[in-house]
Amino acid sequence: MTVVNHFLQGFFRAESVAVVGATNNPLKTNYRLTENLVTLNYTGRVYPVNPKEKEIFGLKAYPRLGDIPGEIDLVVIAVRPALVMDVVLECGDIGIKRLVIVTGGFSESGEPGRKLQKRVSDFIKARGIRTLGPNTLTPVNTATGLAISYFQLKKLKRGSLSFAFQSGFYEPKMNWIFSHLGVAKMLDMGNKIDINEVDALEYLAQDPETQVIAMHIESLQGDGRKFFKILNQVSWEKPTIILKTGHTSAGSIAASSHTGSMARENDAIFDGLIRQTAAIRAQNLEEFFDLAKAFELLDLPSGDRLAIITMSGGEGVMATDASEKYGLKLARFTERTSQKLQAASPLWEIPLNPFDGGVVIQFHMSDPATFFETLTFIPEDENVDCAIMQMPPNFFESGFSAPDNLDESQPLIAQEFIERLIKIKGAGKPIAVWRNTLDNREAELMAMIESRNLAVFQSADRAVKCLAAMVRFRRRRSGVNS
Repeated sequence: MTVVNHFLQGFFRAESVAVVGATNNPLKTNYRLTENLVTLNYTGRVYPVNPKEKEIFGLKAYPRLGDIPGEIDLVVIAVRPALVMDVVLECGDIGIKRLVIVTGGFSESGEPGRKLQKRVSDFIKARGIRTLGPNTLTPVNTATGLAISYFQLKKLKRGSLSFAFQSGFYEPKMNWIFSHLGVAKMLDMGNKIDINEVDALEYLAQDPETQVIAMHIESLQGDGRKFFKILNQVSWEKPTIILKTGHTSAGSIAASSHTGSMARENDAIFDGLIRQTAAIRAQNLEEFFDLAKAFELLDLPSGDRLAIITMSGGEGVMATDASEKYGLKLARFTERTSQKLQAASPLWEIPLNPFDGGVVIQFHMSDPATFFETLTFIPEDENVDCAIMQMPPNFFESGFSAPDNLDESQPLIAQEFIERLIKIKGAGKPIAVWRNTLDNREAELMAMIESRNLAVFQSADRAVKCLAAMVRFRRRRSGVNS
């Protein structure tokens, strides 16, 4: 493990966590805070704190923080607002240096909450206690099994993508995130009483386990000049995706209602500053996660020549429209590839890019291996920089199960399809798949594919848009004008 000289390393690499407000009652949201640490095999020590319990999840429970015999690296406070200050004061008495205040009801809740937040803020700053929140969850570190969440997490899929959020909108999506994306770290800043977006970006820029950064911001609360200086430095090396919300008057009011933030920045100025860096600005939530997925799972395209493999002529037209709209060019295949595709095509002439695999399927339903081998020729062509492929229809999907059960019992055709995609990815060219039927069986196939670190998107348009963003990023990093 590389040692990162930043105070947030102590949050992500905490060797012991005390959960104040831990409970055995599964009907309480706090129940999950301890459950996740235990079931995800957190590598550190867990100290549940509850004066009414003797044991929680098989762990000895303590009435107060001061009763814990071992050293406490991180304290998670999840008690009602009226009790938070008492716990904070106790933290000061026993020398705690890191806090996560999960509890809401502070600056986002009106004048009494703002006064309480100021009391906490004044105390932690006077004592040098670094604090995440209030009104927050996380941190998450997939390398150690550390996950502070209200949701029952099934697994932590490890990768090189790290998130920093200001809002808890991601929290209900946690299991989706860890099923479809490989994550290194996750940080929710909440009301930003102490730790803010500057600290988060500064840490992720240094973290060797983070290679892609995805950050949600409602307001810049830290030093704006420092934020953009760090962003300009890191975004050329690590793809950095920024989702800035609260950029309308109504959005600013909505932001202040749930985190107490004041999102007053002029959006045109913010956008102009982003454009001076290599960061990629997402315009909405779907684009934010699409871009995060693309940069995490796909290799950067070496150029803008796109190959399209479709199962429907109409979808091929839409994919072609997207290619032109987002600035990619349709690749012209070599003569060798063209001949191979023509040999597998029907008797009548069909376009080669976009290539209508749906028509070709009709001639190879009894020989799917040949069909998939033919499709492999396309992204392997030397004139192709990147490719998108529509997911084949459901005629071979019956009997698919979740990724954890992927074994010899799975249909051989599905295995062949996935292995072909992995082979293409191994060649260093990005290939993105987009969904076809959008039904539950296909969702299972999608989970199987993404469990192998391959990217599936909801539409050709969204896949092409992400590849185009990656092409622009590579050009900017190489000093080539888009």
